[in-house]
Amino acid sequence: MNIDTNRCIHCMTPLEEGRCPRCHIDQNTPNPHPALPVHTVVAGRFLLGQVIHMDGEGIDYQGYDCQEERRVTVRELFPTGLVDREFNGSAGVAVGESMHFKTVVESFVDLYKSLAHIEAAEALCQVYGVWKDRGTVYAVTEHFDGISLSVVLSRTIGEIDSAATLNILKPFFKTLREIHKLGMVHGGICPDNILVNGEGEVRLVGFATSALRTKGSELQCELFPGYSAPEQYSVTGWQGSWTDIYAVGATIYRCITGTRPQSADERLTADALLPPIEVNHTVDSRLSQAVAAALVLPSKGRIRTIEEFATALLPRQAPTPSEAPTKEAVRITDEEEPRPAAQSPKKGGRDSGGNKKFIWMIAGIAAALVIVGAAIAVWLYTRPTEDPAGGSSSQTSSQSSSGGESSSAGSSSGAASSSGSQAGEVKVPSAVGKPLSDFQKDHADIPYRVVTAYSSEYDKDVICDLSPKAGETLKAGEVLTITVSKGPEDVEMPNIVGKSWASVKGDLDAKKIKYNVIHVYEGEGANGTVLATDPSAGTKVTPGSTVVTVRVLQKQS
Repeated sequence: MNIDTNRCIHCMTPLEEGRCPRCHIDQNTPNPHPALPVHTVVAGRFLLGQVIHMDGEGIDYQGYDCQEERRVTVRELFPTGLVDREFNGSAGVAVGESMHFKTVVESFVDLYKSLAHIEAAEALCQVYGVWKDRGTVYAVTEHFDGISLSVVLSRTIGEIDSAATLNILKPFFKTLREIHKLGMVHGGICPDNILVNGEGEVRLVGFATSALRTKGSELQCELFPGYSAPEQYSVTGWQGSWTDIYAVGATIYRCITGTRPQSADERLTADALLPPIEVNHTVDSRLSQAVAAALVLPSKGRIRTIEEFATALLPRQAPTPSEAPTKEAVRITDEEEPRPAAQSPKKGGRDSGGNKKFIWMIAGIAAALVIVGAAIAVWLYTRPTEDPAGGSSSQTSSQSSSGGESSSAGSSSGAASSSGSQAGEVKVPSAVGKPLSDFQKDHADIPYRVVTAYSSEYDKDVICDLSPKAGETLKAGEVLTITVSKGPEDVEMPNIVGKSWASVKGDLDAKKIKYNVIHVYEGEGANGTVLATDPSAGTKVTPGSTVVTVRVLQKQS
């Protein structure tokens, strides 16, 4: 087999004179430790490129299948604490951890074998197989050229065409149904693990063994604050389909309010999570109730299945005289699936095929918020900020100096009072720098709406802007727009490994990323070279809060 390593480490396009004609990425960028170097070949056929993601269970790489000549994603099982990278690139099992590692390998292989046997799951990347090499195992899956829902949400402003997302939603929910039928739990559903592309296709990624998604288990866990269910914060918590329902509900919550839900472990101590309708008064009450039911803390009181969740999203309808009440749950099935004759509607009732389509349309309209904006992701990249018609948008948004997404929330119902001006007018008070709760307590007579924005200047939940400004007059019928800080926006840790610390220090300072430098006296490279960072490149860090450990080579003279 011809192993052509002359490919881009990012997109796997053949290089031209050492450069990628497609993505133009720096080909000399090394992978962070302990990942394998770029252009490593595993199992005799898979060429590894850049690291996509690293967690306590393993490492995801851009890959290329030299035998089938196609791009792939390669996941290397490399559990933190159980193995170390040996000099020859193999995974060396830590002393006394052989049996433990064997168990993890078996769980990993079983996971991908199960995923490979799921049929009619359009929202899954195809599993090509699992190969043994270098003392561990590698799962190889279909490459999906898309972006995360997190990115889509950060760029989405305005209305979402629910009909355009319907064809994407149905496979997504059906995929979860098939996963749960096998007794499997994803455990990591969140905007970061839902990928979408410009054609409206969606893929659920981020699969891992249950140990990775359980705090206190044998692996260094990877949980997603705001989306991980409360039972995932304890090894004694019983996980099931309801665990994923919590995550789906949390994802919808994030979409319709613009705010990530309060973390489940924090809610267990002091539950301050508001129903969606109280954060955004434009949310339909039934949708708000369905999401709230999916986010119930005790798992026994939570919605248990995708079918139940779809039913909860449906609007109630009064039965016609010709229709008898029914308690049959909504079934998530293909529209083409034949309905048994015994379940055909009575004469005079609604057409079964039309009813199924209606069910899917309504469920899609409500649940489309799970993948809001998916069908228009590429359009969002290029859409101009101005209204093409020359008018102004009806949705108000605000952005702090550091940037960030905005979201609308509800307004108070109190009428504006007169403050020495004409009747119905009121002078806008000075509230910037104060908590929103103080404004709500002191100015109940002022109608307002809330938008949120990232800000490196103001703490979370503190007012950072007003429109109209303080001192200006809010006329009768106008509503005050209050911008509330979401705190500093998380940024990706840049890849500085292999570069001179002196040359990259300014980049971290510009991003306001805190760091702690540790000098290492042994290693390859010139004096002052960055050997490793913790967290690694690509990890989300909070400016001014997260402290990154930077290991710099300091050669002794």
